[in-house]
Amino acid sequence: MSLTSKNQLILQNLFELRKVHSVSERLSSGRVFYIDMLMGLCDASGVIWPVGIGQHLEKELLNEGSIITFKCKIMRTNPQAELKYDDNYFIIINELINKTTSLSSWENALIPSPLPNKEEIESQNKLFNQNIKVTNFYTSPVAKRLKSIKQRNSSLDRVHLFFKNRGFVNIETPTLVPSGGVEVYLNPFHTEYEDHRGHKWKLQLPTSPEFALKKLMVEGTHKIFQLSRAYRNNGEVSKHHEPEFVMLEWYRAQGTLQNMMEDTQNLVETLAYYLGTHLEIPKQWPAFRVDKLFQDILSISLEHVQNTEQFYLKAKNLSPSITKNDDWDTLFYKLFMEKIEPFLEKQKACFVTHYPIQMGALAAQERVKSNRSLEQNDSIENETKPFVERMEAFLYGVEICNGYLELSDAKNLSERFQKTLSARPELQQDPLFENAMEFGLPPCSGNALGIDRVIALLLGQKSISSLYPLPFLSQFPKGTVAWE
Repeated sequence: MSLTSKNQLILQNLFELRKVHSVSERLSSGRVFYIDMLMGLCDASGVIWPVGIGQHLEKELLNEGSIITFKCKIMRTNPQAELKYDDNYFIIINELINKTTSLSSWENALIPSPLPNKEEIESQNKLFNQNIKVTNFYTSPVAKRLKSIKQRNSSLDRVHLFFKNRGFVNIETPTLVPSGGVEVYLNPFHTEYEDHRGHKWKLQLPTSPEFALKKLMVEGTHKIFQLSRAYRNNGEVSKHHEPEFVMLEWYRAQGTLQNMMEDTQNLVETLAYYLGTHLEIPKQWPAFRVDKLFQDILSISLEHVQNTEQFYLKAKNLSPSITKNDDWDTLFYKLFMEKIEPFLEKQKACFVTHYPIQMGALAAQERVKSNRSLEQNDSIENETKPFVERMEAFLYGVEICNGYLELSDAKNLSERFQKTLSARPELQQDPLFENAMEFGLPPCSGNALGIDRVIALLLGQKSISSLYPLPFLSQFPKGTVAWE
């Protein structure tokens, strides 16, 4: 609010009326809407104002959606009422100063229109002593979304502080890369760079900053983190998925899977306290091994169904969605989503650890110590298991992160890459990343966390798109791009 003269000021929002009721004339602005013959204004904060127009302005053409600047007076609709109630005020426009005409209605696929919903306005209409039909003041969807955007911004600042206070270095990595990733179920966006000589280079947008951050770990960094843009093609747009989103990723040299789980829980608790969430965040997060979940819930020993035929025979009667044409991975994911996730949804917060090696990506294979018999000199050796040191965290049934004890064996990495490329030959490799791995990735752990999922859950938002100024779908005419 800025005072322009003794009797005139810029009115920014309704709350300030309580402070300036002695000023007789005000300068304000807003976007026009109509409900039947009633005109209203939506101001910059998203608050809806009921408005009356003086007789000399009745012939002025004010289209719905037009933005106007005007001089006005504020009337008390009920002089006997207490001043603390916002709906005791009413705007009378006396002079129109400026007008920006809207030529067409605002159409947007996802962002609520800046014009209020007619049904909401009509439901709040009421009559005053002059028999003028007006509406109560209320906060529009625009104001609610703006509040969510601001909360997300401050939450990301708090994430930076969380890691900096723990000695992590903030890193910024490229978004034009030779390989966006080589995971079987992720699809990168493709683009091309042409240099000044006319030579062309195939590039992609990263599905995560993993390759770039690991190159820095090879160079000797100790603790690093990044809030980066991640891009994933050929996927659904839904409550928890957008083709473009912000990924939080961090690495600890000499770190363990347990370190990643502790970091994740501490971060979520910090943000929950910072935002004042309605959710109950438990002090203890249980950890469940995947193989134990399958054994306890489905009576399937994943260790003993390592080929597709064995797995199918055990799984075929557990779900009508399972078919004989399903490969091993598909059988696993169908059972996990249909039978395991309902159990996880009952947990407020938990970890799921030690996924099958088929879902290993770049996680180290699990090794356990086994006692040999006395005939074999009572030696103790590391025995490999068909599982990897991978964990995911679930918050009220929603998967929020994917953490690894990182695979550092270059030969093993190359074998996994080749297996992935045999299934997905169109994926691009990053030779310099493979070279870095051959040089030697130090023992480390890492985690990739969908920070927008966490913030949306803590704020009680139905989708992550409500946190974005311009969500993906808002760039296309309504109904043209599939939702879920």
